[in-house]
Amino acid sequence: DKERDIMKTMKLFAGMLSVAAVMAAQVAFGAGFGIYEGSARGNAMGSEVTADPASPSVLYNNAAAMTDLEGTQVEAGATFIKPRAAINTIVAPGVEIKNYGDSRWWVPPHAYVTHQMNDKVWAGVGVFSRFGLGVEYKDNWPGRYSVQEATIQSVNVNPSVAYKLCDRLSLDAGLSAQWFEFEMKRAIPMGIPYVDPDLQMHVKGDSWGLGYNLGAYFKATEWLSLGLAFESEVDQEVEGDYSVRSPLAKVGGGEGGGDVTTPGIIRLGASIKATEKLTVNAGVVYTMWSSYDQLAIEFDPPLLGLVPKAVSEKDWHDAFRWQLGVEYALTEAWSLRAGYVHDRTPDPDRHADYIVPANHRNLFTTGVGYKKGDFFCDLGYTYLYILSRDVTGRPAEGVLSGSFVDGDAHLVSASIGYKL
Repeated sequence: DKERDIMKTMKLFAGMLSVAAVMAAQVAFGAGFGIYEGSARGNAMGSEVTADPASPSVLYNNAAAMTDLEGTQVEAGATFIKPRAAINTIVAPGVEIKNYGDSRWWVPPHAYVTHQMNDKVWAGVGVFSRFGLGVEYKDNWPGRYSVQEATIQSVNVNPSVAYKLCDRLSLDAGLSAQWFEFEMKRAIPMGIPYVDPDLQMHVKGDSWGLGYNLGAYFKATEWLSLGLAFESEVDQEVEGDYSVRSPLAKVGGGEGGGDVTTPGIIRLGASIKATEKLTVNAGVVYTMWSSYDQLAIEFDPPLLGLVPKAVSEKDWHDAFRWQLGVEYALTEAWSLRAGYVHDRTPDPDRHADYIVPANHRNLFTTGVGYKKGDFFCDLGYTYLYILSRDVTGRPAEGVLSGSFVDGDAHLVSASIGYKL
């Protein structure tokens, strides 16, 4: 009976994986183009559960900590994200126009399963999204020669194995197969910019890359646990096609693509059992965005017969994300949660652009959890506020002087899980 229950659970999880693999392509706002929403409980606690293995979603932060999860457990859910931002552009001396980007809901999902093989070895797999981006403006907006629409979509399928060296220390290793897709639309001046009709360029490509993850989980005392996790860079050789159209017909096209390296990530966290009912988590995420030094798109045949490669310098720098979360066990069944995150932007002022129209972020989180027997359900809410930012014009790149303003997002998350 036990084996039959496990097989049913694995079949259910396989179905969840197929749904998550489709939905995880949806995109969201994060520092740079990162996504940090791995579960409703994690979101409600400021994304900080690196050393707090309360459910299978700990695979998102630190797979080594799954050695605290007994038997076979599954969890699945999604985060519903509605971002908003505006760009002020100075189109003439003393003339400024406010341009609003498209605002709609994005839904990155998550699905996890963990299985205790024996007293020393655990195995787990998660499907989720690490990176995503979505911006869309009106075709005739003043920044159209930089971008009209851009999306980054990704899916990580991440199996891991954890080994308990002793009662206090566990280590893990895993592989991550990452699907990555990039799509961009922008206008090309056909005659006099902003006067004559524009050409429209569209490029889209995708690829698969392979990375790995390592982690450690240390139960220092009965009240203090520590977690450390590393995720490697993933090299992506994006291949696809491009097209160029005039207002009347297609005037060019061919193969288009380029190389992208998604950044490595280091997480360090601590979980403190302050009282029997109160848990306090704190941690830091260090994302090595310096791997994103330029956006280079190659065209074959050359774009309009003249441009074999378009290069936009980025020179992003590594960035920190500080996370704090608390949980209070109101009763045996109900828990209340809250958190705060300060997320630093990786793009320097000299290369700020409309593909990532953002700045440093502050996130305020809250949520509730319910548990009865082997079933649990979590809900979370996050308000994300983006600081305003002045932009110096770079006409050759289609970027006008102005500012990024009114940037925020509402995030609503839900997760359910079950332990056999």
